[in-house]
Amino acid sequence: MQAQKRLFDLIGRENYIKLPKQGTNPRGVEITKEALSALVQDEETEKIFINWQKTSIKFNPYKRWVDLWRED
Repeated sequence: MQAQKRLFDLIGRENYIKLPKQGTNPRGVEITKEALSALVQDEETEKIFINWQKTSIKFNPYKRWVDLWRED
């Protein structure tokens, strides 16, 4: 939290928060790319390391839908 507060004070609201476009239905505000990059590099930011393993699957959405349409 201290890293976020310090960065917010350093770069200001306009460079920390990305406001949603008017007329959209957002679920909240976003953190800018620059702010997120700075937070990741900050030594006070707590990090959880995750070993992501991407598995390969054979999936053909076109064939799946054709098969489902044939069932009807």
